[in-house]
Amino acid sequence: MSEPSSQELLRVADVTAGYGAGSRSARVLRGISLAVSPGRTLGIVGESGSGKSTLARVMAGQLRPSHGAVFLGGRDLGSLRRQDLRRARRQTQLIPQDHYSSLNPRMTVGETLAEAINPRRSPRRGDRARVNELLETVALDADAGRRLPHEFSGGQRQRIAIARALAVQPQLIIADEITSALDSSMQAEILNLLLRLQRERDLGYVIVTHDLSVAQYMCDEIAVLYLGRIAEHGSTRLLARPAHPYTELLRDSIPDSSGRMLTELPHTVAAEPGDAGNPPSGCPFHPRCPHGPQVVTDRTICGTSLPPLQLAGEASVIYAACHFPLSRATA
Repeated sequence: MSEPSSQELLRVADVTAGYGAGSRSARVLRGISLAVSPGRTLGIVGESGSGKSTLARVMAGQLRPSHGAVFLGGRDLGSLRRQDLRRARRQTQLIPQDHYSSLNPRMTVGETLAEAINPRRSPRRGDRARVNELLETVALDADAGRRLPHEFSGGQRQRIAIARALAVQPQLIIADEITSALDSSMQAEILNLLLRLQRERDLGYVIVTHDLSVAQYMCDEIAVLYLGRIAEHGSTRLLARPAHPYTELLRDSIPDSSGRMLTELPHTVAAEPGDAGNPPSGCPFHPRCPHGPQVVTDRTICGTSLPPLQLAGEASVIYAACHFPLSRATA
């Protein structure tokens, strides 16, 4: 990865992060490097346990990496004083997966938004005007400000979560599984709202999702995580023409509208990923890989050597951490 640029909203550079301390510590992310620019959307995809939500917390400044750095506007967050760090963090807003539990059930929506606007003082008349403006921005009427969270549908509460994120006028929004609890029509409304806001405000987005159709619709580039490492990274073309066998597995294991798998998984593929805290030697994916040494005996390197993230094809800029990238990536 190149040096961080002030033109970038956010860059994570060689980040390793996890939870716990001492002998009980568990690394979830290992050597992650990614960047987000204004008006662009980065998708983070992968199975449960791949490290997606942990990476979102690191990007939002809620979890400090044990190694590497997080740069915001070219500045290393780890070098900032507490007051400067607090100010910098307001530029990046995280919309959590469970947006309902993140809302105070005893506060009206108006009070919640007013608190987000000015967390250290009592609401003022000017704040009420700003609250109404935020509600209008996410297609809710002013009356919504006088109601409690339980009085809204899931889609409306998601709009409220977006309004709260906008309250501090951020440059970057990180959305963790923002449509996972919504039906298809409501998903489309929320995604189109986010796209409109991005066009109007030149916002940068990080979209964390297990739904590849959401990633395809929203994102300019995608990073595929597996056991805390980047398996593949590049334009959204990688979903149609994967270079890494894991990306192929994700794509082919999506059920259609009737719940039937699009492609029957090879019998050599294990159903569940391994443990991010104790990954296998060599390529983390090799125990599940249908193209690995259990199929082709001369690929023993997969179980002994960690593959670097390297250019996997000339047709488009796609990088894959695979010793044997799929041949169609270069087609």
